[in-house]
Amino acid sequence: MDNSKIFDTLERKLERLLNRLSSLESENAKLKSDLTAARKVEKEASESKGAAERLEKDQDAVRERLEKLIASLEAAEKG
Repeated sequence: MDNSKIFDTLERKLERLLNRLSSLESENAKLKSDLTAARKVEKEASESKGAAERLEKDQDAVRERLEKLIASLEAAEKG
């Protein structure tokens, strides 16, 4: 095999490797972007869950107060 063929073969292989590297870098950038978006959604979901839990707690407190007021009114009507 002469030097020209060797260099041609090496050049083609190097070109394929560079193309693959470029493809992998693009895929890596997309995956990083997807990961960032997923983390943002996860954070928002966590914040929403916390807000829902606080609202539920507030609702329970209001329910308890209403039940006490109703019980007081019923006791006043009987007495």
